[in-house]
Amino acid sequence: MAAGLFTWGFIQCFVVGILIPVVKRNSNNYFLSSIFIVTAFNILLQYLLRFTDLKYNTPELLILPDSLDWLLPPLVLIYLQNILGDYFHFKKGRYFIPPAIWIGIMCVYVVTNDSYSFESYIGSSLHAFNLSLVFFWKCSILYTGYMFLSKRSMFLTKKQKTLLAWPRILLFFLLILCYIALVTALNVLLIDPSYLSEVVRENIRVLVGLNYVIFTCSIILITIYFVFKYPKILTGNPIVKPVEESDILEVEEHRKALTSLIEEQKVYLDTELNEKKLAEAIGIPTHSLSKMLNEYMGQSFSEFINHYRVEEAKRLLLDSEKNNLTAFAVAIDSGFRSESVFYVNFKKITGFTPMQFKKSMLNKK
Repeated sequence: MAAGLFTWGFIQCFVVGILIPVVKRNSNNYFLSSIFIVTAFNILLQYLLRFTDLKYNTPELLILPDSLDWLLPPLVLIYLQNILGDYFHFKKGRYFIPPAIWIGIMCVYVVTNDSYSFESYIGSSLHAFNLSLVFFWKCSILYTGYMFLSKRSMFLTKKQKTLLAWPRILLFFLLILCYIALVTALNVLLIDPSYLSEVVRENIRVLVGLNYVIFTCSIILITIYFVFKYPKILTGNPIVKPVEESDILEVEEHRKALTSLIEEQKVYLDTELNEKKLAEAIGIPTHSLSKMLNEYMGQSFSEFINHYRVEEAKRLLLDSEKNNLTAFAVAIDSGFRSESVFYVNFKKITGFTPMQFKKSMLNKK
């Protein structure tokens, strides 16, 4: 069964990796193709080293799966960044520096160590250290990818955010790689202790192998399903337009100014506040404020401001020292220009009238 799963995993990954550039040749598809092909050969090597005598006859090959484990995460990260509009730059080559250094160290160790063999390396402190480094390397790439996606998604339009399922699948793939690396590293500690019988240790090895191939193949299947469901992915084009760093910094600066005006100065309490006055307070044109609210925050000016006004009204309604306030007074003190507008927006946002809300909250106490 295990051998069959490894064979199936290799075939599906390799075939998909070969076919992707055939659909359309571009840099993004080459990166996606390389992810599948590297995964395919890693599965193949895992199979050969687990189910054949290759590990005894050619122990030098033992470092190849670890080398591919070092190289795969940067490929996923760069592809993730590319499809989010951050095109390939030579500076991204820094992601391959740690793998190159460690792979070089391992190659030197294998070549210069005359006593190197399967028995001397597997389960050794160097092997455990290597697997631990691989785990932490994959975790660092996962964190970098997560932070990049989080930062970039802040500046996507509401429509663009619906396209984030594919990058999230890539992050999930990185998470699975971290999980597999953790299990593999812990396995070194489980197979060595002398108090475990050879039968138990062999069963552990089989379970670890099945864990590796099942989780690897499952995420590959999810990816293949997603590619067939959304074939536009294979165009190789970014799912969002490239965003200049200067634009990101500008929007972020404006958002900070807006947050300060809203949360610290509470400008929404001004019943005469309009889009023009708020834009002037931030120091940007009205159309820039409108674009930031509509495209990047997914709200109109009135929706954005009324949300804060309703929150203020809820606070006033529940304040025991404000029990004598009429509904009209609550509306004006919250920034609404009239009681009718206050009622309409309060019901729209909370689902209750002001009095229904107050009664329901008091009943819960």
